[in-house]
Amino acid sequence: MVTEEGIVVKLDKKTAIIRTSRKTACESCSEKHSCTSIGSGQEMELEADNPINAQVGDRVTVALKTGKLMTASFLLYIFPILMMIAGALLGDHLAKTYPSDPSMMAAGLGFLFFFVAFGLVKLKDMQAKKSGGFRPEIIRISKKVRP
Repeated sequence: MVTEEGIVVKLDKKTAIIRTSRKTACESCSEKHSCTSIGSGQEMELEADNPINAQVGDRVTVALKTGKLMTASFLLYIFPILMMIAGALLGDHLAKTYPSDPSMMAAGLGFLFFFVAFGLVKLKDMQAKKSGGFRPEIIRISKKVRP
């Protein structure tokens, strides 16, 4: 389980916006600039489920299950490459069946499958946003703000 600490800055119905500091783990991530950064880029905001009813100002611990993180990583990085390879292999096979250049057919179908994979990833992203499937969850209130 991947955990992070932060402060609740905004509440919605069942979720909370958490402001957290970038950690060293973020430095090696190729997508670190796509996170919502604030100011100098040392802070970022994330949306998390709020089952324990944390309030604005509370210091909380947010967790994301490792399985969800691995699934998201697979969908973003491995799945498009596998689809491109499948498309290239199919293109090479079809070029032998139909009279055409195997390299052109493999490249064409490889890139086509690659872009289709990103379309499928985008669809999965839209589904996950609606369902909250990849959203982290507040698991603990470290310091409760006084009423």
